Amino acid sequence: MNPAPAKRTPLLATLNTHFRNAGIRWGVSITQGEHDGVALAKKAVDEGADVVGVYGGDGTVMEVASGLIGTDVPLLILPGGTGNLVAAELRISNHLERACQLVCGETYRTRKIDVGQMGEHYFLLRVGCGIEPGVVQDATRELKNQFGKWAYVFAGIKRLQENPVADYEIRLDDRETFRAKGVACVVANAGTVGLGRLTLAPSVDVDDGKLDVFFLKKANLEGIVQLAGKMMGLAPRDPEDVTPGLDASQLVNHWHVKTVSIHSDPVLDIQVDGDVIAKTPQTVGILPSALTVVV
Repeated sequence: MNPAPAKRTPLLATLNTHFRNAGIRWGVSITQGEHDGVALAKKAVDEGADVVGVYGGDGTVMEVASGLIGTDVPLLILPGGTGNLVAAELRISNHLERACQLVCGETYRTRKIDVGQMGEHYFLLRVGCGIEPGVVQDATRELKNQFGKWAYVFAGIKRLQENPVADYEIRLDDRETFRAKGVACVVANAGTVGLGRLTLAPSVDVDDGKLDVFFLKKANLEGIVQLAGKMMGLAPRDPEDVTPGLDASQLVNHWHVKTVSIHSDPVLDIQVDGDVIAKTPQTVGILPSALTVVV
């Protein structure tokens, strides 16, 4: 567990109530620094754990997941952060009690999902350069505690105003090269973005064995702001609008690939599932069905 998520909940008491009643023997390890989640997950596997749970936000989830890649030990996600986008992508309840109950029956359901890889870094959601790393850096813990998901909206508006245009060269599956000026390039394993029902595109699937590459040009910024505003309730919604979900794919260039190489001028920071940890150029690939998750 990450001891410093935004949520305030009697975690140990809740876990004890559900797991004890189900006859489950369990223990807790606390992350105290970078990479602790990876080491603790591997330790749990070595000690014979049937399931490894993780309580925290998407960064903590990805760390623990990294320690389970390539094993058959399933990951139980107990959402405890601000965004919880991995849980949302897998339709796992945001309520701790319901998430606990996923493993409290005689049987439980698992799903094999893909994992993205960039060098030594793994990701479940996406990597991005341009606007995204700035949004991650500006959405501080203090802002998240105060405003929740709104912290990302405020940070996004600020970064959009700064207009970070760069020259991109994007190599797609070693078959074609795309060159253009733009403000962001995102490589996604999952489509959930955390703003209401907004998804990067309906075709993005976490277990299709492919990555989805999105490229955003300056001309689309106004549309992105308007769409994000509508999703967050900042703009009035037509009461006759019964569309099951909105699609942002029309606002960007979109490719479906197994590998992509990204170069930029100038060199740009890259965020990986919420942490800014790399710079361009980078090559990103996919590990199909590499992680088992309780769903």
